[in-house]
Amino acid sequence: MIKVSLCLITYNQPDSVASFLEAVGRQAVDGVEVLIRDDSSNNEIQAIVNAFITNFPLPLRYFKGEKSTFGGYDKALLFLTELAKGEYIWWFGDDFLAEDAINRVLSILNSPEKFAMVWLNSRDVNNPNDKGLDLNGDKVFCNPAEIFSINVGLLGFPSATIVRREVIEESIEKAKEFIGTTLTGFYLVLVSITSDYTKTIFIQKPCLLSFPKPAGESRWYNSFDVHAINYTLISKRFKGKIDKVSYRKGISDQYGRAWRAVIYERAIGLETGFALRGLKMSRMASLYWTYPEFYLALPLMLLPRPILRVLHHIYKKF
Repeated sequence: MIKVSLCLITYNQPDSVASFLEAVGRQAVDGVEVLIRDDSSNNEIQAIVNAFITNFPLPLRYFKGEKSTFGGYDKALLFLTELAKGEYIWWFGDDFLAEDAINRVLSILNSPEKFAMVWLNSRDVNNPNDKGLDLNGDKVFCNPAEIFSINVGLLGFPSATIVRREVIEESIEKAKEFIGTTLTGFYLVLVSITSDYTKTIFIQKPCLLSFPKPAGESRWYNSFDVHAINYTLISKRFKGKIDKVSYRKGISDQYGRAWRAVIYERAIGLETGFALRGLKMSRMASLYWTYPEFYLALPLMLLPRPILRVLHHIYKKF
């Protein structure tokens, strides 16, 4: 019986794939399978997988796709989710597995308790003290509102979420509505935590090692659209399943992180990332006009860049 399917989505990242397979191979245990969806523009990753597959200690399935002009990541995630045979599904991007992470996860999944989701902590690969969350130990949640109000953004971190397949499988078709948001996984996570399987467990000891994202880094998605717009659009589908106070706190915190990133990246003179030009004001207004934070962010986001640079300099100094 396959307990968990490790689903790796990749595009032109041969080094990350090799590191992933090496880490999984070192931690190989029964009840685990690996699926790889490779939409790369060349065959480098296919060659790497071929080099591993003969002696790989776990079932390994490789699928060569093509880069889509729209929603490629989302399509690949749903593709692997539909093919996964495990009782649980664990998505991966370019994050590293911590030593013994799979065994620690399996100790949870093999317990008598059946969880809708396992939520994993992460840390900066270069800084052991820089963790995604610090909840002072492992924690079991029985209410989606508790989870949603902690950090909405980290619920959309695919490598940090392991979902129970039977909970989400009927929602995979609905998730296709969100292709192009880069957050189809986030939608399925919200399906999980608001399901009849009400329990989610958080593992405090980091299972993932992540590289920090530099400010202004040019990415394959629009940072502002994803963090300030798409998270909220998807969350609205679950508004009735989360109490109003917790829902507003979760959305307000997520929006606050997004608009502060816009201000900061514009202030330091960047043109990419959150500072990418676009029609931010009208889109923000349509989603956040009932939130006091919108009226705090609005005048700051309308300030010319030279003034923002001066304010940022003053802030750093004092």
